[in-house]
Amino acid sequence: MSDSLADRLKRKLEQQARGQQEEQSVRGLQERANAFISDNARPEYERLQSQLQTQIELVNPSIGQLPPFQFVQGSGMIQQGNCVAYIHLDKPIVNQPNNQLLVSFGPHPNNIYFDDPPAPIRYRLHAAANNSIDKIVWVGDLGELTTAQLSEFILETLTDYYLEHKPGQ
Repeated sequence: MSDSLADRLKRKLEQQARGQQEEQSVRGLQERANAFISDNARPEYERLQSQLQTQIELVNPSIGQLPPFQFVQGSGMIQQGNCVAYIHLDKPIVNQPNNQLLVSFGPHPNNIYFDDPPAPIRYRLHAAANNSIDKIVWVGDLGELTTAQLSEFILETLTDYYLEHKPGQ
């Protein structure tokens, strides 16, 4: 037996109401995520800097013949030999989730080269909320990384860059 026109119309109305509820739920979730990112991007960046300092202190005694890492306070610069990594969080509007974390590797700015200096390597990421909206993750050119993973990536990539461009190469 076929449904009556009235039943079909009622179902359409119910379906529309469910769609509106789902849309409001998604909007609410996005607003919660945006608020979380706004509140936590800068503190997570500061945690990244702190984690880098801690890792440098732990790894320096055991890196053998490699030059030690140096974290230059207040500049976002990590140096190893004649190479540096820079980290910079650009968050232009404090109460908005918009942000951009720039991570770059290159020669130290005071190095002098007779030929062209080595090309820098740059990555762009941004702070985002994880799926459960309880932690910040860094998302972008490198995929999705936790602060701990990003810290290790920075030190490993700086060492790779140094080994590729160390003096005498």
